[in-house]
Formats: sequence, structure tokens, C-alpha cells
Amino acid sequence: MERKYIRKVLFALALMLLLPGMVAEAKSKLEAKNKAVTIGKTYQMKLKGVSCKAKVKWRTSNKSVVSIAKRKGNTVTFKSKKKGTAVVTAVYKRKKYKCRVTVKEVKKKKSMADNPVLNSSDVTLYHLSESYKDYIKYDSSHLREYRFRVSGTKKEVRDWKISGEDAGYFKITDYGLLQMEWGPDYTEPCVEATVTAVLEDGRKLKANVRAYSELNIYIDIVFTNFEKQYITSSMTQKEKAEKVACYISTTSDYELYNDNWFDIFIRGKGDCMASRFALQYMCNHMGIKAAGCGNLNAHGKTLVYADGKFYVIVTGFNEPKPRPYGIYEINGRALEDLADENNFDLDYFRQ
Repeated sequence: MERKYIRKVLFALALMLLLPGMVAEAKSKLEAKNKAVTIGKTYQMKLKGVSCKAKVKWRTSNKSVVSIAKRKGNTVTFKSKKKGTAVVTAVYKRKKYKCRVTVKEVKKKKSMADNPVLNSSDVTLYHLSESYKDYIKYDSSHLREYRFRVSGTKKEVRDWKISGEDAGYFKITDYGLLQMEWGPDYTEPCVEATVTAVLEDGRKLKANVRAYSELNIYIDIVFTNFEKQYITSSMTQKEKAEKVACYISTTSDYELYNDNWFDIFIRGKGDCMASRFALQYMCNHMGIKAAGCGNLNAHGKTLVYADGKFYVIVTGFNEPKPRPYGIYEINGRALEDLADENNFDLDYFRQ
């Protein structure tokens, strides 16, 4: 009995000593059985489930594809050298653990096609004077400025240029911001130019740009509303022109040294020079030939050609509204003298 008992004890002790090693060995494995890597990179791999100081032997099946760079216990560092496959093997306590390593070429990023373009080839701006922004209504979607950009190339813009007969109305910064220097005149409601982006390699990208004046748009609305309210198709040209004189004289006050005719309709103020040109443009809008006298001695006079006759309409009296106005026919020597004093071409009126 004692011998049997001793043998059982010895067997149990041996089993206890062997069991941890067997469990550890059963749990041992490489981090991966398959691994895809790219050429030229260095990677680490561990044999898991064993001590970091374990005596693990490492080898590669193809040194030209995957080489062993460093061995340290349960960790190996290998380097991928060229396209292909190799098997990295860890040997521990006569047991082999394998990982198939596939080395691939690095995917080259596709180079961007060199096809430079501007973000717009046609831009419309609207100028609004700071002095009138609180007086007139306008479309808030209208652009005041526009930033040009170039895409589709790595080349930088060397210079931004503006060209054309109306180029002076615009300005552009060295980073492509297009702005207005001032708005178009009433007699030239739209101005146009060309913007050119010059790339560092000399290539040029062009865009058409145009501009309108919010002030001109507003004045045309005022004129149109006036015609709808006060003008009828049965009126003669003289009656229409006289209705304009009445409108100006009754809706605006005299303001000394203010010769801006826009102010007659926007602020309701202006001097005699402003009144005479306000009448000119309001008549022109209805198709009636008229021209304000530029001679300072021609106080408030506008020459009007209506129904085949010449008339002088006098507005701009130095009084608060409603102000008086006058209209009389002119011909002969008096007409010629008025034309000479103000550089009028009478043939223009008769055309």
C-alpha cells in the first residue's frame, strides 16, 4: 500500500510540474498566420503565450523577400525587401509556428491632371455707393465682389490682370478678389472687362466680367413708376415734358452747391444744375430729346425738342417745394445763341 501511495504522489507531483508548460504551449501562437506588407517597411511579430525572454528561434523561407532584422526573445523584427511571398517561422520547444508574409508594391498616388480652370468664366457685379445704401432698395443677392480661384493645377498664379475699354471701373487684388472702383454712368448702364489669371508657367486663364449700378437700376424704376402714374398715351410730348418739370419742382427742395441730379429723386434735394439734368434724363427715358444747359448763366434751363418744336423748361428755383417752373418756345437767333453757349448740336435733337 505504501509503495502504491508513493507512486501516486510522485505522479501527481510530476503532472503538476508539467501542466503549466503544457498549458502555455497549448496557448502559444503567432500574432497572425497571414500578413500583407509593403516593400521597404519594417514590421514586428510576436509569439504570444510565451515569456518575452523565451528562447524562440526565428527564420525566413526567402531572405530576398523578407529578411530577419532583429531577434529578441518572443519578438522578431523583419524587413520586407521586394515583391513576393515568404514564410516567417518561430520555433519554440521543437514546435513550429508559421506566418505567410505577402510583400506588395507601394501603390503610387495618381498625379493630378494638369488642367487649370477658373472657378467662373462669367461674373456680374453690382456697384452700390456707400452714400446711397441707406436710401435705395436693392436685391441682396447681387454680388458686390467676387473671389477668383484656380483649380486643377499645382501651378501658382503669378499675376491677376484686368483689360478692356471699361477696365478702369474694376480692380483686382493679388489674390484674385474682383471689386468695383466706381459704378457705371447712367448713360452707360453696363460696363465690361476681361480678367486674366497668369500662371507661373505663363499659361493664361480668362473670364468675362460685367457690372451694373444699383443706383441706375433704382432711378429707372423711379422713372417707370412716374410714367405709369402721370403719363398717358394721349399726351403730347410737350405735355409730357411739362409734367416732368412739375414733378421735379413739387417733389424736391433747392439745395445750394448740390449739382448731383440723382439727389433730386433720392434725397429730394438739389440746385438748379441738378434740376435741369434731372429733367433731361427723365425726358430721355420717355424718348423725348432734351439736354440740360451746362452754362452756369443758363439758370435752371433745359432745352427740349417736343412735337417738332424747341422749348426751354426752367426748373431749380431757389425755393422750398412746391417750387415754380416755366416753359416757353424758343427759335431763331435766341435758339442759336443758346445752342452756341452750351455747345448743343441742334441736328441731334431733330434726328
